[in-house]
Amino acid sequence: MKTKLLLRLAISSLAAVFLAVVAQAGNDPDTSEIMQHKLLHAQFILRGIALQDFALIQTNALQLVKLSQMTGWQARQTPEYALFSMEFRRHAESLAKAAKTKNIDAAALAYTQLTFSCVSCHKHLRGDSSTRASLVLPRG
Repeated sequence: MKTKLLLRLAISSLAAVFLAVVAQAGNDPDTSEIMQHKLLHAQFILRGIALQDFALIQTNALQLVKLSQMTGWQARQTPEYALFSMEFRRHAESLAKAAKTKNIDAAALAYTQLTFSCVSCHKHLRGDSSTRASLVLPRG
């Protein structure tokens, strides 16, 4: 129990420090830094799913939403990239909602969808033309 609390505090502190540094600098970090933080938050979400730690899932899912709204997130200025980003954000929001309602199955599904959106986007950025078919338009 004490370990969980300390882990949550460490994660929250890390995210707060990162966002405070960004705010103080007056600009967003570059794409590479954001992607490193994206990976870290995704790893904590997976840990939260495995342990059914809904607070850990929700905190990190909301951090992913914030990261995806930063200027440095925009690796490309294309309509396809905008769709990938919107899809990622939608899955991160679904993940946070599932955590809030303590629905582990919905959280696992949203995490899988979130991960798939990352893989599809990274394939797109590398120029793999097969990703065009994997673009999913957001539901109205």
